[in-house]
Amino acid sequence: MRAFGILAAVVAITLGTTPPARAVPGDLYLQVVAHEDDDLLFMNPDIDQTIRTGTDTVTVFVTAGQITGAGDTDEIRARNRQRGIQDAYARMAGVPDLDPNAQEEWTGDLLAVAGRQAERYVLTERPEVALLFLNLRDGRLGAVRDSGVTDTTVIPAGGLVTRSFSYDRAGVTAALADVLRLYRPSLVRAQDPLPDARYQPDHGDHVAAARFTDDAVRAWGGRPVQVNYRDYNNVDVPGNLSPGTLDRKSSVFDNYLRYDGNTGLRALLVGMNVRWPRGTGWAGRDADGRARLFVVRAGVAVTYTQNAAGGWDGAVALPAAGGPLAPSIVVGRNADGRSEIVARRLSDHHLLGLHQTTPNGGWAGAWTDLGNPNTSGADQVGQPVLAANTDGRLQLFVKNGGGGVSTRFQTTPNGPWGDWVDLFGTDVQDGLAAITGPQGRIELFAATRQKILHWFQASPNGSFARNDNLPSAVPAGPPTAALSQDGRIEVLYRGAGTEHVVASVQREVNGGWYSTPVVLGGHGGVGSVATVTGPGGRIVAVERNAGTGVSLTTQRGPNAGYGEWVDLGGVVADVPALTLDARGAVVVASIGTDGALYVRTQGEPTPDSPFGPWVRL
Repeated sequence: MRAFGILAAVVAITLGTTPPARAVPGDLYLQVVAHEDDDLLFMNPDIDQTIRTGTDTVTVFVTAGQITGAGDTDEIRARNRQRGIQDAYARMAGVPDLDPNAQEEWTGDLLAVAGRQAERYVLTERPEVALLFLNLRDGRLGAVRDSGVTDTTVIPAGGLVTRSFSYDRAGVTAALADVLRLYRPSLVRAQDPLPDARYQPDHGDHVAAARFTDDAVRAWGGRPVQVNYRDYNNVDVPGNLSPGTLDRKSSVFDNYLRYDGNTGLRALLVGMNVRWPRGTGWAGRDADGRARLFVVRAGVAVTYTQNAAGGWDGAVALPAAGGPLAPSIVVGRNADGRSEIVARRLSDHHLLGLHQTTPNGGWAGAWTDLGNPNTSGADQVGQPVLAANTDGRLQLFVKNGGGGVSTRFQTTPNGPWGDWVDLFGTDVQDGLAAITGPQGRIELFAATRQKILHWFQASPNGSFARNDNLPSAVPAGPPTAALSQDGRIEVLYRGAGTEHVVASVQREVNGGWYSTPVVLGGHGGVGSVATVTGPGGRIVAVERNAGTGVSLTTQRGPNAGYGEWVDLGGVVADVPALTLDARGAVVVASIGTDGALYVRTQGEPTPDSPFGPWVRL
């Protein structure tokens, strides 16, 4: 028998059974990927941390992956890739490998989905961890979704299924929707439905699996939080994992690699990047100072508002946008005090605006279509960011389809929007930061693969110039900007290949910048760092840390350096955001494992006031 031939897998098999649906939605993350390795390559360390925190976790593999892997036949390669994934998940869960030649840690059964059978394996000692295999053929998923092809499944050698099933586009969508109805996940992870066209092409199966996931979420009708991850594009941007995190990710992957053998795949382990960065601009304040939060669930925007008593009102769904929205929402305030939000519609890649009808009041009944700065490459536009001119006119900025930045602004305070203007720039990555300084000039920051770019108004309400020489480290994620008490700007971002947050600091108001960025440390993790100027004029910063909790640091005094990072606990699904409440106390907002919003708020609006417990909204 070949070294990578089929070895006797010890599993308990129950045929044709389906467990009852979950009684109520709970804390459950469900991943959908094309191949048996996409999860380990592109969604880790997130999946690893999810399992380690004890959150229920289900991963669905749409294809059998039979083209590659160890073995002489499609059937053997398909089963070997399953076995590699089983070993990797068992090790992530801390379950020891008592028999290196078998997957005895797993209990298997057949799951009925859309009139077909899928293979399901549950980790016996950690039954909250499950793997599902639909076994469509590798390399055909794009044709099934977009070219009318009907595919037949592979029967993994020595596996659970004993017959092949046919799938067309409707069948794949229905099968995934059945899985979603069964597990009712609070968060759904998927691959990249729209890879960055500037870089190497992605695998057609990756794109199709991501789009099938969107189709299935709509067919199910649930409202999970959704997160998409970049795939091959990971190698085209700076690595954003610390050495220790990368070692752990590689160690997990090596358990799988025993059954694949393609050591070249290790080159894809260098990072983990989400396709639609949520950013940190989804927390803001109404005109009366009350905090307001926004989140997108299944493409629909929802808002939460702090009430006059200091508590929080329930979720209010905002008007339908004519298509699903990307996760990122940014909030600004008009000159008359009415809040305004901007989001990106995924169906046509247009930016949309929605405003309050009165300050602190309800919302307009329909979104305003702000269009797209590009005719060619319109699908490559980025996530929006807003800032206010000194005369009160809001100004919108996005990464454009050419890899630069475009802007659009209100022609009068509270009024209509003018045409798009190209601010140029090259190699801009998604996730911009804009801030209005004490002199009323907007300043804009964007990460490239080498540095931070900087645009600024030469005079209030004026046009923009670009500074290509802002002193910065190589960024591993989007920047955020905050004002010190004296009005100097500090730009915070993660340093490439480290676990540190880095700050580029302005030397004087409206002036130059210190030549060396400041390393602020941190507790690891990836994604944007949220900032707010808090009580006493001190900048407060939070990050999603390596343990998927929230860590915080605060300036030690006005215009001073930062103190030690403090772990605020929690287990969060994405980057947190910061705002102030009506008293001026800091509010930390995050999305929990159950998909709900959670906040921690300072007891008093003073610099050293402790935070209360996490509160579920």
